[in-house]
Amino acid sequence: MPFDRVHARSGHVDARSGHEPAPFEARHGHQPRGSHLQQWVQTGTDGPVPGLPQPVPHAYLALAGPAPRELPPERLERLIREVDRDAYAALRHLPPDVAGAVVTPRRVVLFRGVCSADQLFYRVSDGWTRWSSDPRDLLDGPPRFAHETLWRACRGEDVFVFPGLDRLLPGQFAVADGRSAHTGTYDRITPLPMPRRTSLRAYADLAYQLLLEETRRYASAGRIGVLLSGGVDSAAVLAALTDHGADVIAYHMYTADPLADESPRARQACRELSVPLVTVDPPGEDESYFPDGHDFPLPFNHVWFRRLDLTARRIAADGVRTVLSGLDGDVVFGPLRFGLYDVAVADVPWRERWAMANGLLSSRWELSRIARSVRRGYSLYEDPEATAETERAGDFLVPVPGAGPERYEPDSAAQEHTLNLTVWRPYGIHCAKPWGGRQLRRLAARLPNAYRVIPYGGRTIDKPVLRLAAARRRVPSCVWRHYGRDWLGSPDETWCLRHPDAVADLLGGPDARLTTLGVVDPQRLAAVLADPRALRRNAENLLCTAMVELFLRDLSHKTAPIPGT
Repeated sequence: MPFDRVHARSGHVDARSGHEPAPFEARHGHQPRGSHLQQWVQTGTDGPVPGLPQPVPHAYLALAGPAPRELPPERLERLIREVDRDAYAALRHLPPDVAGAVVTPRRVVLFRGVCSADQLFYRVSDGWTRWSSDPRDLLDGPPRFAHETLWRACRGEDVFVFPGLDRLLPGQFAVADGRSAHTGTYDRITPLPMPRRTSLRAYADLAYQLLLEETRRYASAGRIGVLLSGGVDSAAVLAALTDHGADVIAYHMYTADPLADESPRARQACRELSVPLVTVDPPGEDESYFPDGHDFPLPFNHVWFRRLDLTARRIAADGVRTVLSGLDGDVVFGPLRFGLYDVAVADVPWRERWAMANGLLSSRWELSRIARSVRRGYSLYEDPEATAETERAGDFLVPVPGAGPERYEPDSAAQEHTLNLTVWRPYGIHCAKPWGGRQLRRLAARLPNAYRVIPYGGRTIDKPVLRLAAARRRVPSCVWRHYGRDWLGSPDETWCLRHPDAVADLLGGPDARLTTLGVVDPQRLAAVLADPRALRRNAENLLCTAMVELFLRDLSHKTAPIPGT
């Protein structure tokens, strides 16, 4: 299903508000002014830009995300009138993967579905309600970022950086009248009813059946793309589409580095599923990892932006408009917390509980940590010693005294939101995440923590439900059995080792914003870049910091005050 309603945004809204659909590629030059609502939509090949029907006089509905197949005017009219009468539960009739706004002469109601990847940001002040899918539209001048927030972004944490802006969480709505705003919840994920002591195999079978239901709507939408990594999450999505008989093509981001090369597993999956595979070559060895000419609404503090951008270009050139990924498999079915307590209280068959307890004794965790995990609320994944083992180096950053360990903000999704606004949608592509569907989230909400990771044979096997689901289908064993042997950061480390001058020019040059803000220490940076061992150890965070620096430079050109505010 290709999307055609993309983003809702506005300048100021009052009783004289108007509505205008506009092509998405005009977004980069947009500066919201006056009182209006602007709906960003996918450009049609001919004729005027399509928009949603607006059946209620002086009231408007705008959606962000994949458009529903059918939204007849009578259904839209009923929805708008119910929401204007404070019946916010009516928003549940919209698909859970869209966000948007209902604008009436009295107020603005913003909402975000429980499965929506589209953030909506808003501000209420001086009699005006302003909101946008791009937080920069709400700035009246250069923001004052918190030092620790920028420091965390440079360390690769997916944090929200803009101060003074409110945002919606999944399933939440906000009602604003220009003077104040209040929020509430109109939808939530409830655990799926399951029999007591449901086995791991039963969870796996149901997970795949729900994945089939989630992918069914894409099967008849023409050629569908799949971002195939070589891991179990995306391979299972590919298998589900082929079970539907979909016309599907797989795209794999290739790397020549043998330590990070997942292409043999991707090829094997495509061979067994009879799916064509397109491998997208990485940037050339002497090409920069740092993109030029992109619009960054938030810091994309990850090392894969260039690779994803090249992949999006190839997908668009092939005429594919919908691409599915394995994203959310980790979040929905991966380990949240785990310990001996979770095994002891798990609603699982007794034989499986006994096997997991024995497996813990042969796992990578020391006996002292396992003993501590018998306490409720203690997680082996949150142990300070375990966190220190996996924390990425930031030797070139100015230390932040008293800063805690890495914060996990599952509802931030700054990286995903940035990709949507700067890569996928400008190329006319909708990127969907079947593993994040409502019913699969409901299943995961019922899943015992003990089934999110299984200690076995000296290893800790993550996402066992997904692995077993893939094992019972046509996914090759080299994919679902694979665990923890790729060094995915190796190409990035190698590039930094070969191009320290490029990093120095961006982060240590006279125009470096992060140096001026006291986040990057020039002397520490020079010492890291001069030492190959330190450079390799810090490579990932150096590249994340470079992306934050590019975001700050881009922002400095887009923060002129908006007239009339």
